[in-house]
Amino acid sequence: MCDKSVLHKELRMIREDCWVEVTKKMPIPCVDVIVWRDQRFLMGWRTIPPYRNVWALPAGRMARGESFAQTAIRQCRRSGVRIHTPRFIGVYPVKFPSRHNITTCMVAEWKSGTPVPTNELLRYRWFEAGKPQKIQPVGANYKKMLQDWQNSIEGNFTQR
Repeated sequence: MCDKSVLHKELRMIREDCWVEVTKKMPIPCVDVIVWRDQRFLMGWRTIPPYRNVWALPAGRMARGESFAQTAIRQCRRSGVRIHTPRFIGVYPVKFPSRHNITTCMVAEWKSGTPVPTNELLRYRWFEAGKPQKIQPVGANYKKMLQDWQNSIEGNFTQR
């Protein structure tokens, strides 16, 4: 059983056995960020499961007490990028064999910085906006987020 004593203070993370227990019982709130500049958007090559070896958006779990925008800013900063005010695109339930995430997608304009490798994203690339279908391989959830963002730009966005 997990208790307060299992919190790793230096990492602000719980032990692996507790994480497995939590993910079996409830969805995990996450934020994915579409960072754009000069008609391009940023993606990183993901190196960890459950989406290993695909292009992915900068993303991560929400920390307790954070807003969606604060999570987006923190996750981008962790990747070496600063962004302007993030705005809401949509909410996406993402089901993996090992867990269930509820991902909120935000979009924000690049402000400064050069992307740096993290424990999740090894390298980065700026892709041309309007051509997400040319990104291979990429997870279906990212395709849907990018399509909803493109539709919002074109004025065709509809809430699900």
